[in-house]
Amino acid sequence: IRFYLHDQFNGSNPTTAIVLPPRNNETLFGQVAIFDDKLTTESSINSKPVGRAKGFLVIDSLSKSSFLQSMTVELEGRKGTIVLHGQNPFTESRREIAVVGGTGEFRNVQGYALTSTTGAEPGGLIAIYEVHLVRF
Repeated sequence: IRFYLHDQFNGSNPTTAIVLPPRNNETLFGQVAIFDDKLTTESSINSKPVGRAKGFLVIDSLSKSSFLQSMTVELEGRKGTIVLHGQNPFTESRREIAVVGGTGEFRNVQGYALTSTTGAEPGGLIAIYEVHLVRF
């Protein structure tokens, strides 16, 4: 499963909100944000929508640029969700996040998602996710 995530943190229609500001402005340690991001088939925000990614992230590292991410993926036309959870070292070019489960037609799945930031758009960023699933 492949999709592009569009994270809008500025502008007139943000999809991310900081709910707890950082305790340390240099590392952003302690910052907590929630998101409800659009998923599309291509990198353009105007390409075909395929779902939403909802969840939260916590900047939980004093020493490196990384955050703990918990994300539920809802895909259009599918009955169920996919849950990703783990560290996202966002300064690395390619990251891996665990798929820890799912609901509905994705019940009993596990796997991993490979992600990378592919670009920026006004007030936000674009990331590609390639999700690999195994049913147990």
